[in-house]
Amino acid sequence: MSAPVRPRPRTVGHRGASALAPENTLRAIEIAIEFGLDLVEVDVYLSRDGELVAIHDEDLKRLARRPESVAELTAAELARVDLGQGQGIPRLRDVIALARGRLGVYVELKGARTGGALGRLVSSGAAEGVELISGSFEPALVRELRETAPDIPRSVLFARTPTSKMVEVCAAVGARYAHPCFRPLDATIVDALHRAGLLVMAPHTNDPREAHVFAEMGIDVLATDDPRVLVPRADRARPDS
Repeated sequence: MSAPVRPRPRTVGHRGASALAPENTLRAIEIAIEFGLDLVEVDVYLSRDGELVAIHDEDLKRLARRPESVAELTAAELARVDLGQGQGIPRLRDVIALARGRLGVYVELKGARTGGALGRLVSSGAAEGVELISGSFEPALVRELRETAPDIPRSVLFARTPTSKMVEVCAAVGARYAHPCFRPLDATIVDALHRAGLLVMAPHTNDPREAHVFAEMGIDVLATDDPRVLVPRADRARPDS
């Protein structure tokens, strides 16, 4: 008797298609759309004028070799920061508008007060018609989101943590997803999280062999910087760059 076929993991562009365009930019998201990924992951902080903006770091040192923090600049000023390929730092509402009808958005809450800000954005109707999932390494930010937009599926990201503790933290904030961001990640951990009723996200990978191993474990959501790792050649919506 043959083994049951596992469902294909949902595919995610980590910071968009960040191997092919500047990370967390609209162009990186466009490429993820062109490849037919299921979702994109973007990181968010708050700008000086209170807008959620898509950027991984709290300052511009790594990405733009500038000394300012994200919180020192308005969303309009951040949009003009040169990240290459004609791209600046977009507002989350612009990411969502681009994604609408094309793919979902996984929002990683990075900066202070971003959970509440995302909840308010959702309540305003700006995310209507777009699948959103949101999570953080900081359970307090996930709790903020639950309080302001309880219907948005939530995730908690973990550095190396015992499985029982991951289950406990996810339960405390009503998270649907556990996101162990560490290696080695083995089937014992994945199976235990599944038994607890959680869906599992794997650490993002740019290695096709590791992606295959994760899929065989039954990982539910799989992310990469390079969509070519996850999308079979025959299924690609665009040629190789």
